[in-house]
Amino acid sequence: MIGIGGGLLAGTSGLLSGPALAAGQTVAFVPKFTSDPYFVSANQGAQEAGKELGLTVQYNGPVDANVAGQVDIVDRLIRSRVDAISICALDPTALAPSLMRAQQKGIKVNTWDADVKSEARQVFLNQASYAAIGETIADIMAKGAGTSGDFLMVTGSLTASNMLAWMKAITETVARKYPDMHIKTTLLGEQDIEKGKNITLNYLRANPETKGVFTVDGIAEVSVAEAVKQLGLSGKITIAGIGVPNSIRPYIKDSVIKEAVLWSPVDIGYAALFITKAQLDGTLDPAKGVVKAGRLGDLKFTAKDEILLGPPLVFNKDNIEKYNF
Repeated sequence: MIGIGGGLLAGTSGLLSGPALAAGQTVAFVPKFTSDPYFVSANQGAQEAGKELGLTVQYNGPVDANVAGQVDIVDRLIRSRVDAISICALDPTALAPSLMRAQQKGIKVNTWDADVKSEARQVFLNQASYAAIGETIADIMAKGAGTSGDFLMVTGSLTASNMLAWMKAITETVARKYPDMHIKTTLLGEQDIEKGKNITLNYLRANPETKGVFTVDGIAEVSVAEAVKQLGLSGKITIAGIGVPNSIRPYIKDSVIKEAVLWSPVDIGYAALFITKAQLDGTLDPAKGVVKAGRLGDLKFTAKDEILLGPPLVFNKDNIEKYNF
């Protein structure tokens, strides 16, 4: 990787690190932001796969959820002539022009976790089907809070494609299976724990009849758990949503959260690199129905441009110690 030069953006991480100068093919592994333990774990899997595949993996992204910062990083990666970009997009539209330009220059592009417009990448790695995640979250809520009453939803973003899809899947499942559940409103935590906590505190104080809170990202899960804990409502309000084990472990142990849904971020980073390698080798073929992914075995195509990592995982007090990410 060459040519990025000086004047790097404040708030970026990992540009021009030593390994990027190594011989061989270089893959830019771009998270939404580098400060989230979830993405650190994804990078762990990407680095593991990179070693197996002989690829140099450059972990590089904004330090917080900054769409413009992520676009700028992609533009710099294009100028540096990386061989491939594997990205979790903060915004499906804003990233598209840069990723289309990357493909025009011969750079292979895939997305994982959060997609962009289909024309801006060759393939998307979906961590688990949106429908499966939405139904699992709705079922957890129904088990904890019952199948009727008023509920709140808290999300980290109103533009990220994965969060929008999960919200839609939760809403559709509730309408189909639990029609007496009423999601009264959706609040935006902006993937900021303190902001998410404060908006949840204010809402629950003003709406004491609320029976449960759906969360649509790992940071929102922590925000809501902290708000419920501070209000002394543990056991009275059910929290159901996306949760990262290392972030929610104390709340699981204290029974503020009974169950949370995720997948293995280590595995999604690992799988993304195997898909990238197939792109670089020219062997990625939807007609085969699968792509080989090392220790994960064969991953299935669910569409000509989408590959599924697997079913969602449910974390609870009995199994959370098995996971360290």
